[in-house]
Amino acid sequence: MKQSSLPWQAAAFKALTRRVFRHRRTCLRPVALVLGLGLTTALVPATADDWLLGFAEDEAPISDSGPQGVRGIIPELTTELFSRLPGETLRMDAGPWVRMQRWVASGEIDGFVTYPSEERREYALFSQTPVYNIDIGYLVYRHDHLQRDRLESARSFDDLSGLVFIGQQGAEWERDNIPACLETILVGQLDTMMHLLVRRQTGDFLVMPPEQAVAIARRLGYNGQLAFHPVDFIPNARIPFHLGLRRSHPDARALIERADSVLRSPGYQEAADRIVSVYR
Repeated sequence: MKQSSLPWQAAAFKALTRRVFRHRRTCLRPVALVLGLGLTTALVPATADDWLLGFAEDEAPISDSGPQGVRGIIPELTTELFSRLPGETLRMDAGPWVRMQRWVASGEIDGFVTYPSEERREYALFSQTPVYNIDIGYLVYRHDHLQRDRLESARSFDDLSGLVFIGQQGAEWERDNIPACLETILVGQLDTMMHLLVRRQTGDFLVMPPEQAVAIARRLGYNGQLAFHPVDFIPNARIPFHLGLRRSHPDARALIERADSVLRSPGYQEAADRIVSVYR
């Protein structure tokens, strides 16, 4: 009998140890964030009034991270939103966007601000009112592209047949709105997309907000090497970025309702306009 009870005792001890470790990790997490915002460490679900949201680490000026922490248009707008939600605390982490989405789905973090695709709606609840609308109705290409006239005269995706589109892995808006018939290269990082477009000239065009493309090009030393042109044939070109919270969080629905009230308020709209204007 003693021998048969040992596995059960060992399992109980391991479970207790895991609970103690998780508790200690939760207590230490705020210190880790102060010492190094943006570092992707082991994460645990936040408490009801403490929300941990994930952001992309390399999509400046939309969302980025650095020595001073998570920054960019969407993090600033999200901070403004939570400042108008009494009793709620926002914590932010940043990393590869594919990983951030996976962590929301698995419950390791509480939410994100993103396009509410059908796939994301399976594991997250979204606000009805967007936090931010991104105008993505632009083709971005090399300034000296040999087929620039063709790009600028295009009236449909059919007119771009034979050209190579460079897209981002995990960008579900692109999957939902860019025709699969286009020859496409998918990569994980925005910097890589820009290198392929400008330096390696592997692809012909991106679909991206001009302010984002210009910011990336400047950082990589490609000043003056980009051109962009607005088009009216891209579906859903104004991408709504909504607050999304994991469905498994017991207070997700209540916070979404409160957030919607704030997002619709004139005070938030005025503050949001001021934040966005700095990046234009």
